[in-house]
Formats: sequence, C-alpha cells, structure tokens
Amino acid sequence: KVSVDLIGRCTTQRKRKGEDENAFLKRLTHINLSDKKIEKIDGLEHCTSLQCLYLYENKIKRIENLSFALNLTHLYLQDNFISRIENVGMLRNLRKLFIGGNELTEISGLASCNYLEELHCQAQRLPTDQCLTFETATLHAVSGSLQVFNIQKNNISQVSQFRVLRSLQRLDMSWNHISSFEEVGTILGNSACCELTTLEMKGNPVTKQHKFRDFVTLMSSTVSMLDGKEITKTERQFLINREAAKAQAQARYHQRSNLNNVYMDNQQSEGMRGQDMMEHAHVTSLTLFFDLL
Repeated sequence: KVSVDLIGRCTTQRKRKGEDENAFLKRLTHINLSDKKIEKIDGLEHCTSLQCLYLYENKIKRIENLSFALNLTHLYLQDNFISRIENVGMLRNLRKLFIGGNELTEISGLASCNYLEELHCQAQRLPTDQCLTFETATLHAVSGSLQVFNIQKNNISQVSQFRVLRSLQRLDMSWNHISSFEEVGTILGNSACCELTTLEMKGNPVTKQHKFRDFVTLMSSTVSMLDGKEITKTERQFLINREAAKAQAQARYHQRSNLNNVYMDNQQSEGMRGQDMMEHAHVTSLTLFFDLL
C-alpha cells in the first residue's frame, strides 16, 4: 500500500500548517510515484482532486482502485507488468494515457473514455509472432477525440482499422511490419484520418519501397511531416504537377492509339471494298465472255 508519507514525498505540494492528512491528500493534484517498486495501486483513495498520476517504472500488474479519481486527466503507467486495461470506465475526464512497455495483447476497455486525446501503447512485450490488437468499441469511442496515437514496436501489419480515428493529428507506427502502399493508403485521404499532420513510419518494410514518400505526399493533403522530415508545399505541388503531366501524356497516347486504330479499321474497310469490287468486275467479265460464246 502506498503510504501517506510516501505520497507526501512524491508531490511538489506541501502540507499547510495545522492541516490534517485527509485535507492535505484531498488537495493534491499531481503525484509522482514513478520507480518506487510499487506492486499495487492502493492508498490513494483520499486524493480526490488528483489530475496527474505518475506510476511508471514500477511492478504493477493490475489497474485498480482508481474509482476515486474522477478528475484524473493524465495517467502514466508505462513500463510495468500490466496485461489488461481494466477499471478505467469511471475515468471519464482522462485525456492522456501512457501504457507502453507493458504486457498488453489488446487495447480495450476504453469505451467510456470519450475525451481521450493521447494514447501511448508502444512496445508491448509480445511474442515475435503475435501482434497487438485493438477492440473496435474502444477505437470508435475515441474516434472523435484522439489526436496522438503511439503504437510503435507492436508487430502490426494491418492498419485499416485506424481509419475511424478522424481527429488524429500525430500517428507513430514505427518499427512494425507494415509492407504495402495499399495498407498505408487506407488511413490517408479525406475519408479517413483527414486531420493527420505527422506520420512516423520508419523501420517498416514499406518505407524501403521506391517512391514511398511520394505516395504519402500525394495520398494525403494534410501530412506535413513524414519520419521527421517536412513535406513542403512546394514538394507536394511539384508531385501533383508531375502526376497531372503524366496523366495528360497518357491521355494523348490513348487518343493517338484510338485514332490509329480508327485509321487502320478504315484502311481495312477500304481494302475489303476494293477487293469486293475487283471480284465483282472479274465475275462480270466472265459472264460477258460466256454470253458472247
């Protein structure tokens, strides 16, 4: 159990003269309990004004005993031993959740967190042949609020499920197993993550393919930073103009091909008519010859 003494040492707020412990605890808004060898979340129930709770780099296995924290907006749980997101339904004011470096196999249990703006669930300790999965209800619940999404190093190969995250601005999918342009294209464009400005893709097989950067630049009119390098307006316009020129050249080629086909058809038709006339003339000559006989 987290003691009052430990809490007092892990906050910048100080106990006032003559203030009792409960009043002091009730007043606290920020508590940093990181790297304290904590095994269980407990002993914080009097901290009802808590807004930011730091519990990273501990030995915590479960998310529990947070029903008091109705004002909590920031929760830091990275680098623990958590295998499931649970008991967070009451945290309706939660804005940022940091839960990377744990033992999660699925991101779920956040269906009540409709105001979540940042979700950091990178680098889960997964078997090499298993990828992190995402509950549909959770993705839909945060689709209108989530702005920052960090899912790097989770063996992910399919990303089309993230197209519902229409308010997403920053997406980090680095060091996964994404291998095709088509897969990346499902989250780009006006019908998907239409507010995306920053995309991190380094370490994925698809980034080694020819013209991947050009593909992203053309597919999304909003992404302005790809793998730490700015996409300028000049660069995007150059690619748009180049593709338009290609399209015009292809259209002219097809038009010429069609005209050539028409000409050849006409020539063939003229040839057939000429052959018919010659055959008709030959038959007429033979008829006259036999009539004279």
